[in-house]
Amino acid sequence: MARRKGQQNSFAPFVAGILGWLVPGAGHVYLRRTVRGIIIFICINGLFWSGVAIGGVFTTDPLKQQWWFTAQMCTGVSGIASWYRQEQYRKTITKQIRISPRPRWANDKQWWDEYERELVKRRLMLVYPTDVVARAYAGIAGMLNLLCIFDAVVLAMLGHFGERIGKETESSKETSQ
Repeated sequence: MARRKGQQNSFAPFVAGILGWLVPGAGHVYLRRTVRGIIIFICINGLFWSGVAIGGVFTTDPLKQQWWFTAQMCTGVSGIASWYRQEQYRKTITKQIRISPRPRWANDKQWWDEYERELVKRRLMLVYPTDVVARAYAGIAGMLNLLCIFDAVVLAMLGHFGERIGKETESSKETSQ
């Protein structure tokens, strides 16, 4: 059964939100706002990966930086890929120094001391102010993407599909004549 022009898909807000989380800007592309989606993709991913480039693989740290990590995961696939790579490094390092892969709890001082000594020795430890800048870039990218997800969901709920520039220009020309 074909949909009428004014009828909207009830799953559109959900789909736009999920796509916008997975790949920043994809929710807007789904809503046929391609230019906006591409701009969001470039800006959010550029900001996130700039933070990772500044701070290295340990920018996304769920063990000691839970709040920044939560914000970084709002970038979807980029955040997950960065976290996965960081976990691979963590496993490799902990195998080589023969300690347990993860501390039993976040405040296990002996584990952290040994682990951080090894990171310093390998020059992988993030230091102040680089750690703050790197995590802030990546975390702010996630928070900005959260706003973009909200925008896509609201646009979908209102039924605003497609770019409106051409239609607004045509209607303003007709009224001026």
